[in-house]
Order: sequence, then C-alpha cells, then structure tokens
Amino acid sequence: MLPLSKALAVAASALVLGASACVRAPTNRADAMRAEPREPLGEDRLSLHWKFITADRLTEVSPQEFAQSAVYADTVYTGSAGGWFFALRASNGAVRWRKKLGAVACAPLVVGTTLYVGTSDGTLIAADAQTGQERWRYQSRGPISQTPVTTSELVIFSNEADQVVAVDAITGKFKWQYKTETPEEYTLRGHAGVSVDGDLVFTGFSNGTLAALRRDTGSVAWSTSLKADADRFMDVDATPLVIGDRVYASSSSGGVYALDKTTGLVRWRLPFWDARLPSSTGNVGGLASDGKTLYVSVADLGTYAIDLGGNVIWRVGAKGGGEPAAPVVFTELLVYSLAKDGMFIANRKTGETLEYFDPGDGISAAPTITGDGRLFVMSNRGILYAFDLD
Repeated sequence: MLPLSKALAVAASALVLGASACVRAPTNRADAMRAEPREPLGEDRLSLHWKFITADRLTEVSPQEFAQSAVYADTVYTGSAGGWFFALRASNGAVRWRKKLGAVACAPLVVGTTLYVGTSDGTLIAADAQTGQERWRYQSRGPISQTPVTTSELVIFSNEADQVVAVDAITGKFKWQYKTETPEEYTLRGHAGVSVDGDLVFTGFSNGTLAALRRDTGSVAWSTSLKADADRFMDVDATPLVIGDRVYASSSSGGVYALDKTTGLVRWRLPFWDARLPSSTGNVGGLASDGKTLYVSVADLGTYAIDLGGNVIWRVGAKGGGEPAAPVVFTELLVYSLAKDGMFIANRKTGETLEYFDPGDGISAAPTITGDGRLFVMSNRGILYAFDLD
C-alpha cells in the first residue's frame, strides 16, 4: 500500500468533535466566505460529529471537490480529486481501508459486497467493498462524473464524452454503448447520469437531447430535444427523474421539462430567466423530488420548488453563490450546496433557510444523508464532514 503524505497521515485518525459547527444563513452572499463558522443561531439542526482530510489542498487557490459519499451500514465510501479512495467507519471516521484509484468526482455505488467507482479518467472500477481489492475495471473515453446504476445483470453509466455504456455487473465485460454527437462549441462542465425505469434507461447529453434507451440493447426508444431555441449552453446535465408516467429533466437553455415516459412527448416546460442576470448559463446542478414537488438548483438564479404541473411554488436566489450541486430531500428539509457559499438547510415547503454551514472555501459536492439522519459532505478543500442532522 502506498504511504500517505504527511498531511494525510495526520488526518488519518479523523478529528472527532462533539460541538456543533453550524451557522445561521448569511445576511448576504458575500458573507459566505468566512474562514471559520460562527456559533449556531436559529434552529440548531446540524451537529458536527467528526471530519477527515482526504487530500492536502491547503495551499491551492480556489480548489473544488465534487465527490459525494456513499454509506453502507457503518462504512462511508468516498473519493476525492486527490486520487485516494477511502472506506471509513461512519461512526467515528476511522480508516477501514484506503486505495489509490485516481481522482473521483461522484458518489460510488455499493451493491452487496461490490463497490463500483467511476473515476475522472473514465475508468469504472469494481472492487470488494470490505477490502478494496479490485475485481475488474472498464476504460471508457470520458470522465465519469455521475454514479453508475445497476440492474440484475448490468452496470450502466454515462460520461462526459456523451457515451452511455453497459457492462456485465460480475465480469465487467462490454455489453452495449450509445453515443451522441458532442457539439463543437463550448459545453458546460459535467454530464447527466442515467435513470433506469423498467425496460428503459433515461439520460441527457450536451447537445441538448434527452433519450430513452432500451435497457438490454442500448437502442433508442425515443429522443427529444430540450434545447429550445439555443445554439450554445444547451447541455442536459442533470440526471432525469421518473415519477409515475412522466420523466422530468432540464437543459441549461430550456429550463425544466415534463415528458411522457413512453413517447418523449413534452407535456410542459418551465424556462428559467432573470432579466437582471442575462449572462447566466442556466446550469442546473440537479433535480430532486419528494414525489409531489420538484426541487431544482440553477446557477445564479437560485433554488426552485416546482409542482408536478410546472408551477413555481417558491424560489430562493443565489446570485454569486457559485455552481450548485444536486439538492437532497430529507423529511421536511431540503439540503443544497453552492460552490462559493457552502451548504444550506432549508424548509422544503417554503425555501426558508434554517441553518447554514460554510467550511471557509465553499462546497461544490452534494451531501449524502442516511435514513437515520447522518449527513456527510465534502468541502472544496477535500475535508469530509460528518454531521448528525436533527
């Protein structure tokens, strides 16, 4: 096993804290870049349990970390841009095992005893979840920035080269691939993940299309353009959601769409626009839902709650807050991150910020929340924070 750097070695014991590290919402967005969090005010929802340094990024200027964690029983799995991958004891941050897998910008997937990890060099790795021992790897042509999904026999994933690839879940053997044409002009960072519903796989591409592929063959069931009238910044980068007979998706140029699941016919569209921010790319960090409401985070424009008929319930602005991550629904709460501002705990019915956490350099990664209220989130400095969410 390769030795850790001095900074990582110091961090490997994981700092355990009993005090809260939560703060009230900033009175303005510029106030978000504090070096240290304030004392908690308002509703004290977060209690810091421990933190763990995954990479030595203290001397870097404006670093970003996109890796989200996965939790299985008492183990939290996480990678980072630093190249090390860790399996930590969720209760106290102690290292179970570590392995050099390369830069990671998404959450891994744990299925039974198998851990699937997508890396920023386009490699999908299957490893033993208990030991980290590699079982197989598959090399694709673009960075993997979204978590793969599994069916009974397949692992299906997408990448930034506008590819969707299916491999055998046990052997890693290639099964099928679908690829669209990537636009020659500039596209936004990131890509959509895949959603599987029955015999169909749904995902979006940088050319502004949303496609339904047949799960077993990768052939196209339907493909619909979501780019509206745009000829640039039309990326469909948020992973689509399937609710009932509808697919909900978004594009940077077109806003949020509801489509018929079987035909791809557009049922409604809600464009995003703010006359005060004409230069906004409309980049959508992700979609979330509680089954009745859609939650969407859009760069500069803010976080929206939208009913399933396409009507805005509330919106909370985020001018200058930075690139958003996918929001997460937990009980009556909505938790979302902004790259420059940090992580917000909000009332999902009103959008009101209840509590706020800023580690000093912002948070680009989406949080992971377990059913019993444990919250894990990576800071842009590569520090994984473990909270209890009350």
